[in-house]
Amino acid sequence: MSRQQMKSNNEKRQFWRMAIETWRDSGMSVSKFCRAEGLAEGTFYNWRKKLADGQPQTSKQAARNPSAFIKVAIPRGNHALLELVLSSGNTLRIGSGADSKTLSSVLSVLHREGLC
Repeated sequence: MSRQQMKSNNEKRQFWRMAIETWRDSGMSVSKFCRAEGLAEGTFYNWRKKLADGQPQTSKQAARNPSAFIKVAIPRGNHALLELVLSSGNTLRIGSGADSKTLSSVLSVLHREGLC
């Protein structure tokens, strides 16, 4: 498989992960969601199964009960370049190694979830 094909497959996988997550958050039926987003319902079901088959059982259970937060380990010491206090009262520390694309993605998710 060429490097371009691998990139294309990874992009498809990422797209469908995001689409499935958006569907879960939407509360819509699969049929209604696919019509609204212009997606083929059969393709949606195929990717949902394909992505679920690669997950351990605990991840499948977590996927049914999504949370806005995941547990992460915070290194000791104060290495944060940016510190955000969220409306939930939680603090998000972003290190100096974060690139602008990652920071933009994090802020988009926080905004979408109503946390900032």
